[in-house]
Amino acid sequence: MMLIKTLIFRGLNMQINDLKYYDALYHEKSFTKVAKKFKVSQPSISSAIKRLESYFQAKLVIRGHATADLKFTPAGEQLYQHAASILNELDSAHQEITHLQSRTTTIGLPPILKHAYFAKIVLATKAFDRQYNIDHMHIYEAGSNGLTQSLINGDIDLALLGSLGQATNDKLQVFPFATAPFYIYMAKTNPLAQQQTGLYFKDLKNQLFVSFDASFIHVQAMKQLAKNAGIRPKTFLKTNDVSFLMSLVAENIGVALLTNIVTPTDPNIVAIPLLDDNQPTFSANVAFRKNHNLTTEEILLIRILSQQA
Repeated sequence: MMLIKTLIFRGLNMQINDLKYYDALYHEKSFTKVAKKFKVSQPSISSAIKRLESYFQAKLVIRGHATADLKFTPAGEQLYQHAASILNELDSAHQEITHLQSRTTTIGLPPILKHAYFAKIVLATKAFDRQYNIDHMHIYEAGSNGLTQSLINGDIDLALLGSLGQATNDKLQVFPFATAPFYIYMAKTNPLAQQQTGLYFKDLKNQLFVSFDASFIHVQAMKQLAKNAGIRPKTFLKTNDVSFLMSLVAENIGVALLTNIVTPTDPNIVAIPLLDDNQPTFSANVAFRKNHNLTTEEILLIRILSQQA
């Protein structure tokens, strides 16, 4: 962050565009391509590199006779790492300021947590309905793994995230508000459905699974259970549609590993607990970027969620 402040307050020696050109040059390895990308002259790119080298008192780029001869010195490699970080921070700052001016909040919701918590909160909490302007709220739906990256990138402001155990991320503030075990969901017509007191994951080695795609935390839970049980689950289909997954389970096309906060959508579906030792636990969290200034509405939402545990 000190480097960002230095660039801003000593901007006569360097411009932010210099870093943008440098970042692009590192990837393109061509002054001509970078100039074309930014619609400036090639000498403008060369001048930007000279300013950077003058500012840092170090040779950054070595130009040969051919494009393939363009190389970056150790100092140049080091600057690229910082330049990428600075440009990301500036982009994040721009998004944060736009967010504050528009008072529009984009909330990321995994389908499972949306069905289990969010609808109930909005409908049941009068304070939320009264204070939160629904016209200023956008919903972005995806799996928890995908939402985590979207939060970090600044594409969304706030998210409900599922995790295995306690969630940690050095770029996010994460507050857990509920925990739940994983169950096996299957049709009543499945012979294993008679064991409603519980199953071991190894008992499912001959079952077909219908599963969420890799953006969902459930995939990691299944890998952990499978590894501990010493089996390789057979997956028939992967989806991000909870209703579709439930319909396949109801028709006995496959079984599914789901956290038990999910209510079966069909009377033909039963949820059976797992008996394995050291099995993963699902944690529901609310998260936002550490450099994100929460609005009054977002603070209210976090407070409401904290009361759901």
